[in-house]
Amino acid sequence: MLGLFTLVIEILAGIVAVIALAIITVRVFRRSRNRRRAELAVGPRRALLAFVADNGEEGSHDLVAIPDDAWRAVEPAALALLGKLRGEAHLGLVSVFLRRGVARAAQRDLRSRSRVKRARAAQVLGDLALRQAVPELCRLLTDRHPEVRVVTVRALGRIGDPAAAWRIIASLDRADPLPSLLATHALAQLGAEAEVTLSAALDHPQARIRAVCLDALGLLGATGSAHRVARVLRDDTVLDVRIAAATNLGRLGTRTALEPLTLALRSSRPAPLRAAAARALGVLGAPSAVPTLAELLDDDEFQVAHEAAHALRRLGAPGTEALTAAVEAERAEGAGTHRRPSASDGVSVSHALEALALSQVGAERVGAAA
Repeated sequence: MLGLFTLVIEILAGIVAVIALAIITVRVFRRSRNRRRAELAVGPRRALLAFVADNGEEGSHDLVAIPDDAWRAVEPAALALLGKLRGEAHLGLVSVFLRRGVARAAQRDLRSRSRVKRARAAQVLGDLALRQAVPELCRLLTDRHPEVRVVTVRALGRIGDPAAAWRIIASLDRADPLPSLLATHALAQLGAEAEVTLSAALDHPQARIRAVCLDALGLLGATGSAHRVARVLRDDTVLDVRIAAATNLGRLGTRTALEPLTLALRSSRPAPLRAAAARALGVLGAPSAVPTLAELLDDDEFQVAHEAAHALRRLGAPGTEALTAAVEAERAEGAGTHRRPSASDGVSVSHALEALALSQVGAERVGAAA
């Protein structure tokens, strides 16, 4: 029995020794490999930085001529720069990548069985802004792995081809859709040419898609779709979508937005929608909205009155005058009691005082900066 126990201990000790040796070997190999890569990358990195510093005007031939093993060592740094550069330097580095065949390799990797390779290839093609890759990238919007879809929609946004708009919108109509903010940002990056597609998608049966397209139109500043957004504000059956329509009408900043936003302030409308419409009027910047907003200072719904006060603050001098008038009216009513108005005097004056205080803080900051 003792002999068997000794044998088991020796076997376990041998296994531990083998594992320890394997770990040491792997670490030594990795350190050696990393050291060799660092040595190989020294020269190419200098050439890369010189190329970028020269705004991509000279040195592209030197980068293309770098041996493959040295290029593999410096490629991560080059890819990191590619995502940060703009203008001529970006175009010059893109040309280097294309001449080295990086784009072709990335397009092949889009069909790789490895999700890591697919995601990495999508990121590279997005950084290269390669429009030829858009059809293949759109195919990845239905990838079964969400991380691949996320990287892909970011890549499509960086490429900025409006042809991808419908495919991005369709990817939202899934059991596990893309995050709304990510899709909104990508759609806005597609530019003004995507406005027609986004406007048409406001008839989509999925409420989430309508809200995303409204936000994208607002970010685009798609003033040509203001009438369509106003119709959604008036007729849509989903409250969150109507709130998104009101918010983005304010962002669009057109005169035609004033009437539908004013109508949305009626007391028969839901309080969250009225609050969003009041906030949108402040963003819109229309002084003609001052009387309407001033009437809302004593609204029964706290959020509506709060947003109205801060909308008046954003409207500059006319709004500030209306806020001051509300405070003075309360002061006149309280004159017989010989006290100053405070937040406890009434709903309207409390909101007005808060907005005026913030307005004063803003003015002081501007004065200090000047």
